[in-house]
Amino acid sequence: MLKSVKDQTASALSIPKDVIPGEPMVTMTGRQKVYIENYHRIVSFQDEEIKLQAKTCRILVHGKRLRIEYYTRDDMLIAGQIHSVSMEG
Repeated sequence: MLKSVKDQTASALSIPKDVIPGEPMVTMTGRQKVYIENYHRIVSFQDEEIKLQAKTCRILVHGKRLRIEYYTRDDMLIAGQIHSVSMEG
């Protein structure tokens, strides 16, 4: 079975596949905070849903009283009552 280029690169460099540049990384702290790396843009921002576009997918954060605590070109911290985080595409 052939490995993908990402798998081969990660294996050759002895790094986890999920830290390959460009892939989104989502880290949750309890149900109050979500840290997202490698997103491209904010698609929509509402009190109960935030949609972000990443290189390979769309990231959806659902909850209540959602707010963006900070964001840079590369990462973002979302806080509030987090109900779910999902990816499309």
